[in-house]
Amino acid sequence: MIFSLFEIYDPHTFFYNLSFNWFPIFLILLFSMSDFWCLISSVIHLYTFSLGFLTKEFVNFYLYNKMTISVFLFISLFLFLLFINILGLIPYVFSCSSHFVFSISFGFPFWISFIFLGWFNFNSKSFSHLVPLGTPLILISFMVVIETISGLIRPWSLSIRLMSNMISGHLLMILLGNCGFYMFLIQMILFLFEFFVCFIQAFVFSVLLTLYSSEI
Repeated sequence: MIFSLFEIYDPHTFFYNLSFNWFPIFLILLFSMSDFWCLISSVIHLYTFSLGFLTKEFVNFYLYNKMTISVFLFISLFLFLLFINILGLIPYVFSCSSHFVFSISFGFPFWISFIFLGWFNFNSKSFSHLVPLGTPLILISFMVVIETISGLIRPWSLSIRLMSNMISGHLLMILLGNCGFYMFLIQMILFLFEFFVCFIQAFVFSVLLTLYSSEI
């Protein structure tokens, strides 16, 4: 029985004195054994097709071929976030992506590394982004302040977007879960909607980081 709406975000939530937080370990072991299968399953075909599609999408954000090697980093980040988001839909499994500390721990290190990389390697081009092309002379100082503030809030807005979207769906599922069997159909529709939200939020998080790196 859930005594509070925010109890689902407690990592010490138990079901009959059993914690399901160990459940992801078995899923990881299950997927890691796919290399030893005699035949390629449909899951592996879907995985390879998804990797090919993601690679084509992420490569389009880069103008220089030398930077496309970093695409695999963001694809790995997408797959990791997708795995974490889907695990949060399992009852009594701790939802990491619904916490700000988890999302900011990915957004801030990537953002600060992009900033330093641009300053040390492309300093003139990095500072030129603070003044958009065609800005009147009288507005240059004002635009520098606006562009600096917009750059500073990027990791925070990126992290809050992921956290808020995951929290809102989980809270709505908890509220409808206490309405009884009559809301079962709506619960299933909402669960499918949250399943697609897991994909969308992981993709948006990775794509925005890719765009930030491509500005270098």
